This record gives sequence, C-alpha cells and structure tokens, in this order.
Amino acid sequence: MAHGRHIKVLGRGDSSLLGDAKRVETMLRELIDILGMRILGEPHMYEVETEIAKLGVEPFEDEGGVTGVCVLSTSHCSIHTWPLRPFFVMDVYSCRDFDTRAVESHLGKLLGGYDLQITDVSHALVYKYEHGTPAHVPVAAPSQPIARA
Repeated sequence: MAHGRHIKVLGRGDSSLLGDAKRVETMLRELIDILGMRILGEPHMYEVETEIAKLGVEPFEDEGGVTGVCVLSTSHCSIHTWPLRPFFVMDVYSCRDFDTRAVESHLGKLLGGYDLQITDVSHALVYKYEHGTPAHVPVAAPSQPIARA
C-alpha cells in the first residue's frame, strides 16, 4: 500500500498571474481547502527578483517568479513559478488520498494553467518492509557508519 498520494505538476500559465505572489498564495490556500487538507501556520511565500544577466541561462534561476510552500497537517504543497517562460512546477503530497482532477481544475482557474503534465509518484511511497522485518537490518556501533550495499 502506498502511504498517501504524491503528485508533480508541470505546466504553463498566465505570466501576469504566475508572477503575482498574492495570487499564487490564494491559489495554494484555496487548493488546500478544496482538497480537504489543513495548513499549519502561514504559507511561506517568496518573490524572486529578475536578474537580467541570468536571463536565458540554464538552469533557469533568478529569472524572477514566486516560490510558495505550505506545510500541511498531512504533509506539504509547494510551487515554483517562472513567469517569463511562463512555466511552473508544483508538488502536492498528503498521507491521504486526494483528487488530482481538482488540482488540475484549480490551476486552470486561478493561474490560467494549461498544457499541464501531472505525474503521480505515489508508487514511490510503498514501503518495501510493510509486511514484516527484513531478513537483515544493518546495525552499527554508535560511532560507526552503517554500511549500505
């Protein structure tokens, strides 16, 4: 059994909306509510200023945009936007299941999201020792590192 649902969303959107930190924060808050999750504290929102010298350079960094992270009672939700591309990457993880179609719909409404690529990586949340203890568990003395094969 997977321990929750974890999706990655890559997409394009309206550049003026992707560069608006308040709009991105509103999108995160509303999405969390739509998915029935609970935010712990306030969203952590950061506006990244554009550095003209770095425009068009790979990896794309400091091209301006918004980074937002919300810590949830069930895990996290984060987004990084690059309005000049206009591109964004979003990550949503919860130990509970949720409807990915609601994520897609909400991104379309609030950020003008289109060409969305949603990848469900929940399969990576299957713990291989779920049904018992492995035959051998590495044990190390307090001052020695654990050897991994």
